[in-house]
Amino acid sequence: MPYADGVSQRSPVARTAPAALARAAWPWAASAALAALAGCSARPGAPVAGGAPAVRASREASPAAFATSPVTSTREWSWRGVNGIQVDTHHWSIRSSLRSASFTGSLPAFYEAALRNYRTGLVPLPAPPKRLETCVFGTRDEWARYTEHRLGSDAGPYLGMGRGGFTSGGEAVLYDIGPRDTLSIAAHEGWHQYSQTTFRSALPVWLEEGIACFMEGFRQPLGSPEPAFLPWRNTERYAELRSSARKGRLSELRAVLEGSPQSFLAVSRDAQLSYYAQVWALVHFLRDGEGGRYRPGLERMLDDAVRGTIGDRIRACDALDARGKRLAAGAKTGLWLVTVYLDPDFDSFERAYDRFVGALLESNGWDRIMRGECPIALPAPPREGTP
Repeated sequence: MPYADGVSQRSPVARTAPAALARAAWPWAASAALAALAGCSARPGAPVAGGAPAVRASREASPAAFATSPVTSTREWSWRGVNGIQVDTHHWSIRSSLRSASFTGSLPAFYEAALRNYRTGLVPLPAPPKRLETCVFGTRDEWARYTEHRLGSDAGPYLGMGRGGFTSGGEAVLYDIGPRDTLSIAAHEGWHQYSQTTFRSALPVWLEEGIACFMEGFRQPLGSPEPAFLPWRNTERYAELRSSARKGRLSELRAVLEGSPQSFLAVSRDAQLSYYAQVWALVHFLRDGEGGRYRPGLERMLDDAVRGTIGDRIRACDALDARGKRLAAGAKTGLWLVTVYLDPDFDSFERAYDRFVGALLESNGWDRIMRGECPIALPAPPREGTP
């Protein structure tokens, strides 16, 4: 099943930033949406009949736009009347129908920096075995037509999900939803692309989605071609966590582990956004909560996913009986891998997570979030040799 992800109608930054400040903070002239295209024409130097003037201008300006980026090749690209450009780097193939040459030119550096973050942000991970394919549509209509082409009879839920995108078979399909939100979704979907093509064992849905949200946070240093990825600098998820708590929408941890973005969307769009905020907080908890107690288990799970040995770890787990091992081996959701990798006492694990989230809710740490810092005081990690 494809991963479908989205953002709220208006992010906190978009609501509060004056237009002049937004222009100063963003050197890119327009936003983008990314998606991978199968079966599209991409011929070096081929003329594209009927291309919109803005698209033709984007292609004509591309050599200057890509002068300082990690591009290995560019070519014209088209799909069923959608005209644009294909840009290849060492690790990415980006097909774009954006109207802005400057924004298109910034995507290769953004994606390469995102990939470095995937490989180093939690635990050292290997390079993907092939280029990761992404397509950036300039309009929702273009995206919707390709989504119907790509998913066929399964496209309905994705067409109705609002602002967002999806990843299927290692390919991401996004569209322009504004600069900050588009790039956050690009970073999120990029993690799905990376894990789908690189890991031999799939992660449980709650961890897959939680890490994707963890990878969204970034800051664009003024004058730098590359972003700085900062997992705490995610105003969207932090604001949603606090809003959901105020409105009584936070779910118990067991429900989060047993659910999925699709199951929460079936309840409501707000429930889905609350789910994303909670799994974002969960990954921060696994990395830094309780003095780093759960970080080794998180690292083992990621290492086993790369090697394809999660099943071996389940079979060797003394905390599960035979029935539990069978259920864990076939489950994509649920608390089974918490027992295997993190804590055999789920109730204790849940209490620790609730304390962590409670501290986040009480923090009101917007200044720290904007700096990309943890908004709460974290317990010191245990000293070496301490039980």
